[in-house]
Amino acid sequence: MAESEHLRILKEGVASWNRWRQEHADVQPDLHDISLVALDLRSANLAGANLNGANLSKANLAGANFAEADLRGADLRGADLSKANLTGVNFSQSTIDNFTLYRDVQGCDIGVNGLYSPLTDSAALLRIDPPGNSMQGANADAVIESLRHARKLHTFSLLLAGIAMLFIVIKPKTITLPYLAGSFKFDDLSYSFLATFLSTVLLSQVSSFIDSALQGAHYLNDRRSAMLVGHFPWLLSKYESEPANRRQSKVMRFFLVFHPVVYLYFFMKWDVLFSGNWEGLMQHYQEMPVIFGEYLLPLFYIILIKLCIYIFKLSEGFQKPILFDTETERGRHSEMERLAEAVEKQASRTAELLELLHKREG
Repeated sequence: MAESEHLRILKEGVASWNRWRQEHADVQPDLHDISLVALDLRSANLAGANLNGANLSKANLAGANFAEADLRGADLRGADLSKANLTGVNFSQSTIDNFTLYRDVQGCDIGVNGLYSPLTDSAALLRIDPPGNSMQGANADAVIESLRHARKLHTFSLLLAGIAMLFIVIKPKTITLPYLAGSFKFDDLSYSFLATFLSTVLLSQVSSFIDSALQGAHYLNDRRSAMLVGHFPWLLSKYESEPANRRQSKVMRFFLVFHPVVYLYFFMKWDVLFSGNWEGLMQHYQEMPVIFGEYLLPLFYIILIKLCIYIFKLSEGFQKPILFDTETERGRHSEMERLAEAVEKQASRTAELLELLHKREG
């Protein structure tokens, strides 16, 4: 059990606790396996404390000092760690959830699925088992499948924008697109309206798949999953660790996501717009050969831009590493080795038994 005197002082309040810590700087607080559920411990000095297995769920730990504290196996679900000093904390096998707050923490790297302490090579990860009403879980293959669908649909949307660029650069009068029973001829305006509509549908599906992938990545917790998802060949989901590469990736992702902006070229009467003739601009929309162009075009375009913004935010979510806890990984590796040895022994004994049976029959 934890030191009862230490627990008593802590429950007297943060002021009393911090004063006692200052007066007894040589004492290492022993608070292992205790329950501090929903306690207000803002700005508490817990540096070097033994909190192994402690239940800190829903506790207010904002601004607390956990430098070099032992938080192995601690329950941090729903806790507020905002602005806490987590330098040198041992997080191994500790758990957080979607309600854990860790804005502006010090001494830790923030990942897609939790917190990582570089000094101790340990991580506090989201619970492996999501809520019972969730269809998410620690399945890297499902994440990859969602990313694969998102990439395919996004590529098709990019192709539509590329054809629109041909209208701008080459300026053909019409373009012919095949369909099942023949082909259609489009001028630049009718094609742009069709492409805007199709891109809206496609990017809505892209946003759904990439959101599903990001939610699934929150529950990944092993080295294989981190490597598998981290190396998926799609710029919108690829994590870049180097600052120069991160800047370059952000610029490229911006252009890839906001490619539907090219359709605006065809819908605007630029000379009328720059002259400030709003009546002329409205007349231009009303005279468009597209049905309800003055109503449908702005609606589709607003939806399309909102989808682009949402997809870009989702792509930013992947610009964090997928974490795993090294100590847990070693334990898994050891368990796999023991399992392999047990299977090998069983196979050897089975072979011996079969050999004996054959001898008896002979």
